[in-house]
Amino acid sequence: GSLIAFSGAILTKIMCDAMNRDIFNVLFGGINTVAPVKGQDTGPKEHVETSVAAVAELLANAREVLVVPGYGMAMARAQGAMGEVANVCRANKINLKFGVHPVAGRMPGQMNVLLAEAGVPHEWVLEMDEVNPDMESNDVVLVVGANDVVNSAAQELEGCAIWGMPVIEVWRAKKVIFCKRSMGGGYADLDNPVFYKENTDMLLGDAKKTADALAAKVRERLERV
Repeated sequence: GSLIAFSGAILTKIMCDAMNRDIFNVLFGGINTVAPVKGQDTGPKEHVETSVAAVAELLANAREVLVVPGYGMAMARAQGAMGEVANVCRANKINLKFGVHPVAGRMPGQMNVLLAEAGVPHEWVLEMDEVNPDMESNDVVLVVGANDVVNSAAQELEGCAIWGMPVIEVWRAKKVIFCKRSMGGGYADLDNPVFYKENTDMLLGDAKKTADALAAKVRERLERV
């Protein structure tokens, strides 16, 4: 029992550090208290949707691609299809890598384990601090089932639930594609301003079906080259 408690304490500390939260504030702070949000846009918002064929074309024409996996990929068991996309791209001289947030999923390391299960070489998997400095060099960023860990509200909406949390700054890439089930918020139940940025398209639908279709379409497109 002591070992389990100690392990839980270590895990809690790791997650607090990754989310820029003080552990004592998390353990003893107020419950259900929400700070006022500054700069929140309450006006109408429009997003742009895309298709599997269009995303496959983007990937086929790219040279630098970053995939950011999240809990949605884990739930849909879509890591195998994303591994196939990575293999096809790499075989055609497209430098596809994965960028993993420290708390992506439900515990640290979950995305790394799933990608390893899918046969993705560990050298293709990078940490948040490794991908953020070179974000502008990415032709396409494909976000698969992630939300809070790529939410620009952490830097743009002072006082929101994730304000100050380190995130993967995908919006700085040339093109961002979100592959997710719906326009709903993530675990923090916050809208994501990145959805509505000019360089973002939404590929909505079940992550597993979308990933399978994307893998097939990318392979078909690159085999024509």
